[in-house]
Amino acid sequence: MKDQYSHEIISKTRTHEGLLYRIKHRSICNSCAMTFAIYIPDLKRPRVDDEEDIKLPMITYLSGLTCTDENVSQKGGAFKACCDERIIFLMPDTSARGHEEIEGENESWDFGTGAGFYVNASEERYKKNYNMLSYVTEEIMDVLKSIADIGARVDFDRISIMGHSMGGHGALTIAMRDIEKYRAVSAFAPIANPSSEDCPWGKKAFTGYFGTEDKEMWLKHDATEIVKSTEDFSEKKNFKTFAILIDQGDCDNFYQTQLYPERFVDACMEKKLNCTYNLRKGYDHSYWFISTFMENHIKFHAERLV
Repeated sequence: MKDQYSHEIISKTRTHEGLLYRIKHRSICNSCAMTFAIYIPDLKRPRVDDEEDIKLPMITYLSGLTCTDENVSQKGGAFKACCDERIIFLMPDTSARGHEEIEGENESWDFGTGAGFYVNASEERYKKNYNMLSYVTEEIMDVLKSIADIGARVDFDRISIMGHSMGGHGALTIAMRDIEKYRAVSAFAPIANPSSEDCPWGKKAFTGYFGTEDKEMWLKHDATEIVKSTEDFSEKKNFKTFAILIDQGDCDNFYQTQLYPERFVDACMEKKLNCTYNLRKGYDHSYWFISTFMENHIKFHAERLV
């Protein structure tokens, strides 16, 4: 595995009693180089019981349209809370980059580079380089395991997932399809119903990555539709402990035209899922909004990653 995923540590920066790594590696599933960031709190911090756990739980954070790992690491305000709660914070990129340019890939800001939508593309043009679903759920975990100093610190049995906007879509769809793998999921302003006719972002992305013929594939990558189509979540072994948290700003320009989080919340209520929804007065779609409530989200995950 170590040879399979050759890597380069771009930077290693001390912050909030821990280390923030930026790492570049060869991605097999996306057929190009990829870069991600990961924050790891120090081992030697005071504990009430004076015991030090080498392995710590981890949250994967999925970013929104146009972002890289640097947006959340520089503006998200997650690291102090992660230090306090002793949680690792993983920040993948939003799409493959550096491959040979694909025709039509960069014609608009909300599709292609920076807009991988956390799916595995089935359209011929994109299926070689746009496999972000496999990347964030499988390959990046294997990469972490292949890096001795990092893999030794991650407890891969205690993980959860969160995200913003397009990343909120990714986090919710990934978690709702596999709630036994993730202890919890949270989202800031998620694209919650991307297969709907009134969601231009979703229509553009799904048409590009899946085509228009197989609409069933669209539904499989729509958190609202996943919840609606799942017959009985209560059969999952962690149904009683699994939880969902969503924060949405009511002054978000995209709230009423792209996101539709209430549709997802209503579907969760129908299936008796533990979903907390906060509509935050006066907040928009930006990282000012995210950084305001990031500590709440980290604590929410910490309670379920024990």
